[in-house]
This record gives sequence, C-alpha cells and structure tokens, in this order.
Amino acid sequence: MQNNERLCGFLGLSRKAGKLVFGFDMTVEAMQKGTANSVLLSSDCSERTSRNIKRIAEDCETEVYILPLTMDEIGYAVAKRAGVLAVCDSGFSKKIKELLDNGNHTA
Repeated sequence: MQNNERLCGFLGLSRKAGKLVFGFDMTVEAMQKGTANSVLLSSDCSERTSRNIKRIAEDCETEVYILPLTMDEIGYAVAKRAGVLAVCDSGFSKKIKELLDNGNHTA
C-alpha cells in the first residue's frame, strides 16, 4: 500500500506540473504527436479501451503501464477521474516506471 500512496503523490505532482494528459482521445493525440513518454491505464479500465490504447501505443512506440489504482483512486490523486493517462515528461515517466517496476505492472 505504501507504494500506491507514493504513486498517487507522484501522479498529483505530475498533474500540477502540467505533464499529465487525461482521457482516451487526448492520450492518443499525445502519442501521435510524440509528446507522450508513457501511457497509464487504471486497473478497472475497460478491456476494449485497454486493447485499443495498447495497439495505438505499439504503433507509436510508447510504453503502456497498468496502474494498481482504480479510476476513482486516480481521480482522488489528480482531481480528475480518468482510466487513461499520458505522461508527457521523461523524468516523471521514468519515476512512475520505477515505482511500478517495484510492483511489476507492465502491460
């Protein structure tokens, strides 16, 4: 649980820094523009959304991670409920990957 709290705090920090993009369409746009360093999916994201994002991410060569958080938990952390997020900063992306690697949540 400690790791999830750190993850939530870090998501909030990247939101405040303006480095998070929310929602399917905005995330796809960020991947296509090349500004998304990684894509995060909530643990309760629909199978269809997850499959579509992974396919597009593969085409755009973008890493996708499944967060150990629900949409509601993400909403609490970043003040916006979302199942799909794009991290548009290599530093934030790297740190989130490190936190997730401790729990092994690669898609």
